[in-house]
Amino acid sequence: MNYKLSFSTLFVSISVISLFAIMVYLNVSTLELNETVGSGLFYLKGYYEEGNMIVTEQGIGVITLPLAIGLVLSALIKGVQFYRTPAAMN
Repeated sequence: MNYKLSFSTLFVSISVISLFAIMVYLNVSTLELNETVGSGLFYLKGYYEEGNMIVTEQGIGVITLPLAIGLVLSALIKGVQFYRTPAAMN
């Protein structure tokens, strides 16, 4: 069976799976005070002291990291499928 998925289906599937994996990782991981996971666009989680309060936050990386993973892996899979497909026979 030679079934090919579309780019959008691959992208959404991989992004959802990686989002699930990242959320599980963030829920299981424990951070020390003033420790962060990731930086910039891929900032996932931070735990720090602000005044008299201890703050835990989630960053934009919770969304951007799965999208980046989905984009790269989808492009890679479609590229492999394109180059491994035999030429059309007449």
